Amino acid sequence: MNCVQINNNQEWHEHVMSSQKPVVVSFFAEWCAPCHKLNPQLIQEAEKNCEKWQLAFVNVDNEELYDVVQQIAKAQIPSVHLLNRGTSIDSMTGYSERKTKSFIEKVCS
Repeated sequence: MNCVQINNNQEWHEHVMSSQKPVVVSFFAEWCAPCHKLNPQLIQEAEKNCEKWQLAFVNVDNEELYDVVQQIAKAQIPSVHLLNRGTSIDSMTGYSERKTKSFIEKVCS
């Protein structure tokens, strides 16, 4: 599966900013109940669509990634962003199964 946990700025640049594939980035927190529903759904979709895009997770409580979180997620969680070569293409905040399916359909099209 094409899924990675981003733990520092080097991994952010390597797996997201320099990726040849579009990257769906989930900004989450361990204490966020909706995140615990969203992330498994994203993993399931990534397994089905691994040739089209990769999936990355960023814990918003990781201080090493503070600037990334502030720049992209803007303290809204759960927050999912589609980035292509470092440029934000689309995003979704909050969680509902319907909203997530719609977002993933757009990513896959």
